[in-house]
Amino acid sequence: MNGTRSERTSSSTAPAQKSVQGKSKSGSTRNLAAPKNKPQKKLNAQPSREQVALRAYFIAERRRTLGIHGDETSDWAAAERELLEELKAK
Repeated sequence: MNGTRSERTSSSTAPAQKSVQGKSKSGSTRNLAAPKNKPQKKLNAQPSREQVALRAYFIAERRRTLGIHGDETSDWAAAERELLEELKAK
């Protein structure tokens, strides 16, 4: 009885090692797909409306706290300009 159990455990561990090796091979092919991400960054060169709106809000809050005159249009333009500069720096 003990002999058959050891045979069962040894045979069950061998396929597990093969499946682990198979997973490592498939993981290396995934690394080849990484260069495809570079063109996507070029497509995202424009900030979203939500990003601009949030930045404009904080610009307006800072402006009001410091008592600087301005309006929403100038805050929006400044927000777009800042975000575009940040995207170019990347």
